[in-house]
Amino acid sequence: MPCWNTRATLERALDAIGAQDVPPEAFEVIVVDDGSTDGTYEMVRAWPSPVPLRVVRQPNRGLAAARNLGASQAQGEVLLFLDPDVFARPALVGAHLRHYTDAADLVAVQGRTVPDPDTLVTPYMRTSNLMPDLTIRRRDNLSPLNVIGRNFSVSRAAYRAIGGFDEAFTGYGLEDVEFALRFHRAGGRIRYEPEALGIHHHPLSMEAAVKRQFPNGRAAVYFWWKHGRSVWLGLHFEIHPLLLPLKWLIFRTGVVTRLMLAIRPWAERHHHYLILNECYNHLRWQGYYQGVFEALREERLPARGVHNTPI
Repeated sequence: MPCWNTRATLERALDAIGAQDVPPEAFEVIVVDDGSTDGTYEMVRAWPSPVPLRVVRQPNRGLAAARNLGASQAQGEVLLFLDPDVFARPALVGAHLRHYTDAADLVAVQGRTVPDPDTLVTPYMRTSNLMPDLTIRRRDNLSPLNVIGRNFSVSRAAYRAIGGFDEAFTGYGLEDVEFALRFHRAGGRIRYEPEALGIHHHPLSMEAAVKRQFPNGRAAVYFWWKHGRSVWLGLHFEIHPLLLPLKWLIFRTGVVTRLMLAIRPWAERHHHYLILNECYNHLRWQGYYQGVFEALREERLPARGVHNTPI
C-alpha cells in the first residue's frame, strides 16, 4: 500500500485487509510512506494488525517509486498493489490468489473497485458517477489500457521480468497502464477478476479533479514518446498531431471554457446533472491539455508532475 498523507482512509483500509477470508499467515502487508507529514508512519508502526505488517518510508517520489519500494520489500511470490483508499471486501485477497497456480507464469490480475456511496454527496461526485460503466473488460485477456493500479496483482516473476514501474512517472496517472502495456508486450496475460472487490473511498472536489489532470496530461505525452509515438497510442490519449489543432481551439483558447464556467453555477443550483457532466468533463480535459501542451513545448521526455498527489 503506497500512501501520501492518507492516514484517515489508511486506517480503514488496514482494518479491511485484516479481515480477509484467507488465513492471516497467507500474506503480509507492506505500507510505503511516500513522504507523509500526517503521522502515517507512526500510526502504522503502532497498528494492532492480525496479519504481518511492516511500514517503510521514502522521501516523496511518487506512486511508481513507492510501489517499487514495496515490491522490493515483499517476501511472497505474488505482489498485490492496493491503494490506501480502497477498502478490500473479505474475498479480495483470495480472489487474486486463485489465479496464481504456477509462480513462473506471466500472470497479472485486475480487481474491481466501486465508489463508496458515502462519497457521492457533492454535485461533482454525483455527476462523475452518473453514467454507468460500460467498459468492456475481457475476463481472461484484459486490455492493458483497462488496468487500474489501485487493485492489481502480478507474479513476482513477471514483475521482475519487465522491470517494475517506471519511476519517471512522478505525478498522477498512467504509470499502471504503462506497466501493463510492457507486461502485455512481454507475453503476459491480464485477467479481470470482479470478485476481487474493493470499495473506493476517494471524494474529490471539481477543483482537485481538474488539478490532477495537469500531471496526467504530461504523463500521457511521456508515455506516447517512450513507446515510439505510435499512432494508436496518440489517438487513445487524444494527443496525436492530427488532433491537436482542434484540441487547442476547444481547450486552450478559453472560449468554450468561459462558457462552461458561466453555466456551471446555474446547473449546480438547479441540479441539472447532465449539463453539469458536460461542464465537468470539459474542465477536466482543459486541465489535461494544459499539461499536454506544456510537455510538448519542452520537447523531451517530461513525465515529471506534481509529486504530492494524494494516492
